[in-house]
Formats: sequence, structure tokens, C-alpha cells
Amino acid sequence: MNAVQRAAVDNPVARASVEPVTVVYVAYGVTTLDVSWLDADDAVIVVHNDDLLPLGSIEHGRGVDLVSRGNVGFGAAVNAALDLVATDRVILCNPDTQLTREHRQLLGSAGPDELVTVALDDDLGEPTWVVLPYPGALAAVAMGYRLGRVLGRRSRLRALAARLLTVRRPRYASLLGVDSGSWPLTTHWVSAAVLSTATERIRAVGGFDAGFFLYMEDVNLCQRLAVRFPSMRVRVAKSTPGRHAVGGSISARRRPAVELERILSLRRYCSLQPGLGWRAARAALRPRAWWLTIRAGETR
Repeated sequence: MNAVQRAAVDNPVARASVEPVTVVYVAYGVTTLDVSWLDADDAVIVVHNDDLLPLGSIEHGRGVDLVSRGNVGFGAAVNAALDLVATDRVILCNPDTQLTREHRQLLGSAGPDELVTVALDDDLGEPTWVVLPYPGALAAVAMGYRLGRVLGRRSRLRALAARLLTVRRPRYASLLGVDSGSWPLTTHWVSAAVLSTATERIRAVGGFDAGFFLYMEDVNLCQRLAVRFPSMRVRVAKSTPGRHAVGGSISARRRPAVELERILSLRRYCSLQPGLGWRAARAALRPRAWWLTIRAGETR
């Protein structure tokens, strides 16, 4: 892929015949990575979207570094790494996520029809959402204006609003901190904070849509996988929760720019959905995009 240059001449991933799993990290805003949860014969590909994490610093015998030409975004970085994956299964993992050996075994044990994740807590020990129903047009607008922050993560009002605004009215609130379960990929998507998938499946749909720089790329990926492979399911493997420092790699100074990228991704997602409702949702997000463009400019 043009956006990324190979930094390792001797590539153990490409040279290997069959590996148990390959783990892909997109490094941005971090100076270290914890790979102690992996097996010795797993492969690790780190795509560097900035220069904070030193090349060759990963303490793993089968590590490969890829260097991006600047911050190319999450989806484009993962797509570049997919070209090097030689295993049947690939695990995507955020750099601010901490997992254990228990999680490694669960994430690596799945069939091609399964997208697998595990429960995650934030730095305060509070549960996060790892699987959710696809948003409807009104839900996308609510996400763009950060209605969830106003209502609170666990409030009854937020749960009621979510049920009214999501497709097919699933029990949204019950998915906060869910520790196990299985849902059709046609109705639910899984967060790319930790995501295990069959390599040939994600390649079959062309990987991520690189038009999403940040946010919503995992929703879009799951949606396209569901269209191509209707039998696929999302599975949360029962385990002790991992830890995800949500937004931990984002500095306070960059938050306005990150919020702008969130809105732009939401507007792109709306533009890819059929119907007048989605066109109206995209238009409703425009004032927020204008305001965040001004704020982001002021912090540069």
C-alpha cells in the first residue's frame, strides 16, 4: 500500500509458513506496547502512525515494524499490515489495551464465521461496550452531538434513548459490560479495540474502508462483512475483562481535532447508507462539523 513503507527487510511474517495468529497494532500516541499476553510463535505487526514508539522495541521474537508516511489513519494502517499476514486468523488490538494469556487463547479459538472479542473495562474499572446494534439515522445524530455523555453511561434515560434510536430496537443497555454471548453480524457490530477475525474474510471485503480516518470504520467493516457473509456472528468470549484506556493515546490538545474526525466519520457513514433519513442525518451533523473545524483550528 502506498501510504506505508516496510521498515523490516527480513520479514518473519512473510517467511513463515503457518503461524497460530497474527496480532496487528496501530501505534499512535504511545511509547510502549505490552505483548506479554501472546504466544512465542505468534506474529506481531506494528504499524507506526507516529514516531513515539521506537522501531524494534517490541519484546517479541516475531515482530515486524511498518512505518507510515505520517498518520494515515487506523483503517489504512491495518490494511497495510494485512498484506503481511500469513496466518489463518488475525487479531486487531488497540495499543492502549491490556490483555492476558487467557484472552489470547479465546481470541485464537474460533471458526471463520466468528468475529470474536472479549469484555473490556476502562481505566476506572468501569465496563465498556464491545458489541452494539447498528445505529439508525437518529442514533448517528445523537452520537455526533455526544448525547450519551450528557445522559451518562448507565442512566435509564440513556438506555431508553438508545432503544428508541437503534435499528430493530434491541436491548442496548444490557450490552454494557456483557461478558459473553453471540449475535448475528447482520444486526450487531463489534469494536475494533479488540477484534479477532479470519484473515481470508477481512481480505475478501478489501479490509477497512480507508475513507474513514478515525471512528466508525469498525461499524462499516462489520456491515460489509455481514453483506458478503450473512452467516457470520459476533461472539464475546467469556473471560475476565481486559483493560482498555479508552482514548488513552489522545492528548488533551488533540481532542478537538479528534472530535472533528469523529463527526467526519459519522457523516461519511451516513452518506453510505440508503434513504432520505440518512441524508437528513448527514445534514444535521454539518453544524457540529463546522463548529469543530473552528475549534480544531484554534488549537493548532
